[in-house]
Amino acid sequence: MKKLLVLLTCVALLALCAGPALAEGEGTKLSVSGNGTVLVESDLAIVTVGVREASADVLVAQAAVNEKIAAIKQALLDAGVQETEINTDSINIYANYDYSDNTEVIVGYTANNSLSVRTTDIDNVGALIDAAFAAGANTLDNVQFTVQDDSEAREQALTKAVEDARRKADVLAAAAGMQVAAIESIAESGVYTYDSMRNFAQMDAAATEGSGAGTLVQAALVSVDASVSMDFILQ
Repeated sequence: MKKLLVLLTCVALLALCAGPALAEGEGTKLSVSGNGTVLVESDLAIVTVGVREASADVLVAQAAVNEKIAAIKQALLDAGVQETEINTDSINIYANYDYSDNTEVIVGYTANNSLSVRTTDIDNVGALIDAAFAAGANTLDNVQFTVQDDSEAREQALTKAVEDARRKADVLAAAAGMQVAAIESIAESGVYTYDSMRNFAQMDAAATEGSGAGTLVQAALVSVDASVSMDFILQ
C-alpha cells in the first residue's frame, strides 16, 4: 500500500512539473526588428559660409576676418534674410608653425569665422551663397536640407516599421509551421531625420571664369527613418 502511495505521489509530481513545460512550448516566442522610411521634400535649408584669412600678425588676420564677416552678414540681410536666421557657427584663431631645422617657430596666424544661415526659401539658396561670396566669403562649409516639422513623417515611418516587423514575423512563423498568436511587446529603437545627401551645391565652373553664372543648388528629399523591436507569441 505504501509503495502504491509513493508511486502515485511521484506520478503527480511529474505531471505538475510537465504542465508548465507544455504550456511554454505552446507559446513559442519570436523576436524581430522592423524598419520604415519616409521621404519628404525639404522646406528648410541651413547654409554655412565663412571667411579664412592668414597673416603674420594675429590682429591683422582677426581684423580682416571681422570686416568681411560684417560685410557678409549685411549682404545676407539685404538679400532678405532675417536677423534671427543668422548666427555664428564657428570662430577660431590658430598659429601656423614652421618645423624646419627641427625647431618649432610660429610664422603666422589663421583666423576663421563662419555664419550659419537658415532659410525656407529653398529656391533662393544659390543666390544667398552668391551674395555671401560677393561680400567676401571664401569658404562654403555646408549646405543642409531638412524639414521644419517632421512629426507626421515620423509617425508614418513608425507605422511602416511596425508593419515591416509584423510581416517578418508572419514569414518566419509560416516557415516554422506556426502562426502569430499575439504581440508580447513593442519597443521603439529610434527615429531619425536627416538629409538624404543627394543634394548638390557647387560654384559653377562658369562663375569662376567671370561669366556671371551662379551657384547651383539642388535640394534633395529628406529621409525620416524609424526602427522598432517586437516580440511575438507563436502557436
